[in-house]
Amino acid sequence: MAQSKNRNSILVGTLGLGALAVGMLAASPILGMVSWPGELASSGRPHVAVGLLGTAVLCLAGGRKWLSGALVALALLLGADVLWTGLVSAQTEARAAISTDQPMARVMFSNVLIHNSDAADLGAWVEAQQPDVLVLTEVTERHVEQLEAVMAGFAHRVLEPRPHALGMVLYSRFPIVEAEVVTLTDDTLSEGGPITVIATLETDVGPLTVAGVHPFPPLMPGSMTARDRQLDSAADHLWLRDGPLVVVGDFNATPWSPALRTFLDELDLHGLNVAATWPVWFDFAGIPIDHALVSENLIITHIETGPNIGSDHRPVMIDVALDQGSPGTP
Repeated sequence: MAQSKNRNSILVGTLGLGALAVGMLAASPILGMVSWPGELASSGRPHVAVGLLGTAVLCLAGGRKWLSGALVALALLLGADVLWTGLVSAQTEARAAISTDQPMARVMFSNVLIHNSDAADLGAWVEAQQPDVLVLTEVTERHVEQLEAVMAGFAHRVLEPRPHALGMVLYSRFPIVEAEVVTLTDDTLSEGGPITVIATLETDVGPLTVAGVHPFPPLMPGSMTARDRQLDSAADHLWLRDGPLVVVGDFNATPWSPALRTFLDELDLHGLNVAATWPVWFDFAGIPIDHALVSENLIITHIETGPNIGSDHRPVMIDVALDQGSPGTP
């Protein structure tokens, strides 16, 4: 009996120490420490915080009081940052928006998934929501052909489909005043590197620039470094743009990623999405890596994550309006 109790105590202690290590990695970006393990752990910061609390209960029941206390303290630190992120999120901003704000545009983004053989579900959601601007990534020539009928109402477009996961297209109901396709870095796949599509549109209430990004996923240390470099490159091209700006994409970064927070700071953007978008089969338990970020002279009046469209990502859609309190806003 004593032997069994001792084994259980060792098991609980080992579990607690393992949870403590994961929690410290998830908290490390808060302390300014950037690392690949820290990036991965912080991607699931809400999940880690909940896991820490659950493990703390087990440790307390197993007599490991000091370990339980350390886990609770770490969970509170992570939880505080998650709470702060929620308070500055697009969801909170949309709930606080005044219903009389004049809409400027409805912008939709979706990672189609290169292996998605049928774009019908995406087309159905586009028809139901009627966006003014649509940006898609992981788009092939086949997807463009499949969506042709649905996109008949989008007279203005920038099409850069690729045979790999870095293809991107932009469809707009508004006239395109200026468009640019920029290769972000020299990182390449089979044909070409990651790009950003930038288009300045003439809306009914003035010009609006919309950009799409899709950097590498941080699956390994090298790809995380490449992702960060690609986001820096995108910021370098976008900060020169005057006027209202919307940047949408599969950022392969959650709101707790230092790289994404740096990107926001460099461009004075806001509107982090905190609703899970990937992987779609995890539903609400997934992580938010798809975002629609806006400049300081815009407000988000509505945000919505879409249904399963046959991709591993959920689409994201926002309505934006001019912030009448911004300097120089008519």
